[in-house]
Amino acid sequence: MIFTRSDEDTASQTSPRVARALETYRSVIACHEHITRGSGVHLLTAALMLPCYQAEFRDLALAMTPEEERELRYALDAICETAA
Repeated sequence: MIFTRSDEDTASQTSPRVARALETYRSVIACHEHITRGSGVHLLTAALMLPCYQAEFRDLALAMTPEEERELRYALDAICETAA
């Protein structure tokens, strides 16, 4: 089960590794939301998948070039601004 949200503008402008990291980050956020709600079948799935998504995000971030890191930071800042 993968929790994702398609964002075509972001995906078309980013490198493949950054796009994958953003997709994984959105899955982490979705897992946190399901866990926070605390009910339903998705709660258990989210709780089990969260560490996997976090590890995948960490591995992707560690493998990035400095340019990709900068690109990811800008994209994450934009996501955080829209959430606030």
